[in-house]
Amino acid sequence: MNVTIKDIAAEAELSPATVSAYLNGARVRAENRDAIECAITKLGYIRNDYARALKTRRSRTVGVIIYDLSDAFAAGVSAAIEGTLAQAGYGILICDCKNTGKTLTETVRFLISKMVDGLIVIMPDSTDGRCLDAAVRQNIPVVVVDRLMDRDDITQIVLNNREAAAGAVRMFLSGGHREIAIITGSREIYTHAERLAGFCEALAQAGRKPSAIVDGELTVEGGFRAAKTILTEAPQTTAVLVTSYLMTVGAVFGFGDRPIACAGFDNKAFSAAVRPDLAAVEQPKEEMGRLAAQRILAAAAGESYAPGVITLCAGMYSFEGT
Repeated sequence: MNVTIKDIAAEAELSPATVSAYLNGARVRAENRDAIECAITKLGYIRNDYARALKTRRSRTVGVIIYDLSDAFAAGVSAAIEGTLAQAGYGILICDCKNTGKTLTETVRFLISKMVDGLIVIMPDSTDGRCLDAAVRQNIPVVVVDRLMDRDDITQIVLNNREAAAGAVRMFLSGGHREIAIITGSREIYTHAERLAGFCEALAQAGRKPSAIVDGELTVEGGFRAAKTILTEAPQTTAVLVTSYLMTVGAVFGFGDRPIACAGFDNKAFSAAVRPDLAAVEQPKEEMGRLAAQRILAAAAGESYAPGVITLCAGMYSFEGT
């Protein structure tokens, strides 16, 4: 037999209105809260959030779409999103497009069917914003993190990728390096295209040209192969910027004991532990996740805000020898 609010009220010797108010997040007196919690525990009450959502049209759940859940950056952003939403009494429903084989459009529709109150998309694999049409038409707030999609009616949170890459180049130059290469991901991906542009611009400003530009797959193996290519085709190279964490790991092993300084993204702990001449461009994952969650919560509370792009700055961690 299902336990109802009336059952809890009777057990706690309180009115159903007081119990309902507490379960819906309202503040009640401490003694009433304790009595309600004791009754819930004794009776084994579990709130039916699905029924509540049907009635209120609010599920207090946010859909989080990630292209690849195994990505360290995406995991860090997701953790910050979940922590911020949990403080407000919200939960998350995570979908991984890469491992499910579902398109972004299909995943958006799936989450809408679950009555989510908002959508956060981390690292989408396309700039085509039409995949978000169904959500926008239903006035479901959407935030995109770490990519720019071709829409101007949603919030998008990105890193100043050009400046981050340029900062790494300037660090190398100040350390005496003149033959500097880059291992980059696909230039069709916003973040990697921007990082490559910042790299080239910073070298040009210093009157230098890249010693090599090597395209690598966004994997450890891809970074390893790219490092071997640099050793073979540009042996004069003394410093390398790598535009993704996994490729940085592979590049470090690919260079072996060769005295080549490296800078990668989101690898602070790896940098400090593995090589003294490995620097890290650290993206503000926690801030990105927190801002994304706050935008969804603001929309759920009926607050108005202008959509647009929020650009954040990276931290630079350099280690001895860089």
